[in-house]
This record gives sequence, C-alpha cells and structure tokens, in this order.
Amino acid sequence: MNDTMHDPHLVPLDPSGWTHVRCPACGSSDVDTSGVVTPGIHMMGDHSCRSCGYEFLLDLPVGFGVQHPMAIGRSDGRLHNPGDGGAWIHGPLLEGFRAPDDRPVRIERIVHRECREVVFLNTLDFLYGHVLLKLFNAHHYLEERPDLGLVLLVPRMFAWMVPEGVAEVWLVDLKLSQLHGWYTDLDRQVREGLAGFGTVFFGKGYAHPDHVPIDIARFTGQQPFPMERFLEEPPHVTFIAREDRLWFRSPLSKFLFRATHPLGLRKLLARLWVSDQDRLMRGTMKAIRREFPGVSFTVAGLGRPGGFGGLAEDLRTLQMDEATERRWCAAYGRSQFVIGLHGSNMLLPTAHAGGCIEVLPYDRYENFVQDVAVRYADVMQLFLYRFVDEFATPRQVARHALSMFRDFRTYYRNNRTNVF
Repeated sequence: MNDTMHDPHLVPLDPSGWTHVRCPACGSSDVDTSGVVTPGIHMMGDHSCRSCGYEFLLDLPVGFGVQHPMAIGRSDGRLHNPGDGGAWIHGPLLEGFRAPDDRPVRIERIVHRECREVVFLNTLDFLYGHVLLKLFNAHHYLEERPDLGLVLLVPRMFAWMVPEGVAEVWLVDLKLSQLHGWYTDLDRQVREGLAGFGTVFFGKGYAHPDHVPIDIARFTGQQPFPMERFLEEPPHVTFIAREDRLWFRSPLSKFLFRATHPLGLRKLLARLWVSDQDRLMRGTMKAIRREFPGVSFTVAGLGRPGGFGGLAEDLRTLQMDEATERRWCAAYGRSQFVIGLHGSNMLLPTAHAGGCIEVLPYDRYENFVQDVAVRYADVMQLFLYRFVDEFATPRQVARHALSMFRDFRTYYRNNRTNVF
C-alpha cells in the first residue's frame, strides 16, 4: 500500500493523502474535506477552510485539473483559476455549476471481476479527442498496476473501445454534446458506486499520454500497420476528410469560407469548399499514382461519400456506429500512412497507420502533434510523421508521400538496421 500511496499517477480518494489543497481565498492549507463530487468531466474535492471559513470546490489533479486546477466558491460562485486555464475549460464548468441538471442519468455498470482495491478513471468529456486520450490512459494502469482493478467511466459511444482486462465499465448514456453539464444524478451514482469498494484511487487521465507503449489493438481489435513491412505490404494510403474542418486551396479560399458564416450562407454554400477539398485529395492521389501506379486509396471520415469513382474506396458517412469505426480502423491498419487535416480525427488513424502527412493550419501550431498518436520513440518518427502548410498543393503533399515510399528502405536501414 505504501508504494501505491506514493505512485505519482494515482490520486487517493482518501483526502488524508492529498497535498494539493489550499484555500483559494486565503491560501491556508488548514482545510476540511467532505468528499469528492463528480458531476461530469470534473472531479472536485468539496472543502471548507478552517482559517477563513470559505467553502469551495477544487479540481482534483486529474484530467485537465493536472495542469489547470480550478476552484469555485460554494456561496459566491467565484472562479479561481490560478493556472490560467482556457475558457473552453472554465466556461462549461461555471455554466454547469450555476445551472445544475437534475435529470436522471442512466449508467450501466458492467462488472467483469470483483475487486476491493481499484483505480477509477474518468474519461468523460464533450470533445471526442479528449475522451479518446483519457481512455488511452487505461493502458498504463492495466500494465503497471495489475494489483488494482481498473474501473472506467466512459460515454456509451466508446464502449466498443474498452480494452480487455478492466475490472468494471460504467457506461454513461449521455451524448458528447451533453457532457459539458453538471449532472447531480451522475455525481450521486458515482459516490454510491465508489463507496462499495475498499480502497479507491483516481487515475490521472493525462490529456496527452505517451502513445509509444500503447497497444492500440487492445482497444480497437485492429492490429496496427507493421512498420518493418513498410515495403512488403501492398502500398495503401488513407485520406482522412471531414466537412467541418477543411483543407483550403488558398488564403482567399479560407477567407471566403469563413465569411459565409456571419452572412448566414454557410449551409447553402459549404458544399463548394467540400467539393474543392475532394479535388485537392484527388489531385494528390493522381500525383502519387503517376509514380507508383500500384498504390490504392481509401477516404474515411464524417462526410457525404461520392466523387472519387474508381480512384479510391470511399468510406465516408454521416451516420457513425461501431461497424463504421471498425471499417475505418481496418483501413488505417493496412495503410503505410494516412493523410489528413489536423484534428482529433487523426488520433485513431495515426495510432494504426505506419505514419502520416498532416495539413497543419497556422492557428493550430500551439496544438502541434497533440492529435498524432506517435508510435515510435526513435528517429523513425521524423521520417514517418510529416507536416505541411495549410495551403499545401496536391503536388507538395504528394512529394512527401512519394519520398516516404521511395526513401523508406535507406532510412530504415540507416536508423533501424545498422545501429547498435
């Protein structure tokens, strides 16, 4: 137990093991704790200061609370944000706190094996990529803490990705778009559920876990592309496309697209830019195929299928389900690399494919590589993960793709074969 109490990747439910609590009003560490509230994304200690009497909720160091812990005054509703967390964190938090939702929330509890000592990992979030990244934390606890049963709190749409080996899964019947709320019934059920265990720790739920050791097949059932067979497997490239975030031909094209929103013309005219994105992808495919005629292509992502004819297998759809997710993962797993625009839509593709070429918008430089599940810890990552300008032409993107096929043998020999 001593080793467990000193594990930096665990937070005990028992507040006697907490070292992060100080009163946000006066700074005192002489604080009483009455429990933990879990109304959704956030897990917060419920505290009162013995020195000044201030009552407050304070983020546990889990999820985004690791880097951006926030506190809310119980009586004054004041936000304390010493870590300068962004509005995308504190906005939904405050909104939910000020207008709690008392509706019943269905949680299906699936018990695979009974455990008394557990680590509870909250993966809830209103953004797809955030849930996925938190869920990937499960790998660490399954591998490094087999002495603790892993209990996952997961949105139901991610049930298909729950890895083998967990002790329990708590499936929450809320859509991602609803998970910014403050649900009193969710909090009640989590409290009651945790009370049934002997010892409880909370998993950190790091926002950006190391992807290298993660066995993605444990989550999706799909083996990733075997990098050592890069040139032996049939050449295949998957393009990741979505309609709400686009690859633009030029700064003018992007400006005009953005101008449609305030003018109320987005729905009417958006198809023009989606069609142009299709043309950019087709141009890239044709440029690759001119030099490597045997390359096959797949297009995957949220969008209307059509427009590629016999050039590519088009798996795009507007109706997501488990079967679609698995078809997409199968395409990623047979791809030497994937090509797509920056976003959470690149996480599963890069977790399975051999590498990627990402179109990176200027306003996403701060989020560089956050959406890429880098599979290699050595210099192979410099060769297999490439980033191009947001207005890159099909020829420029194809140039990288051709290099990856043409130069892989030499790069692999120099950096994987002929080394100590």
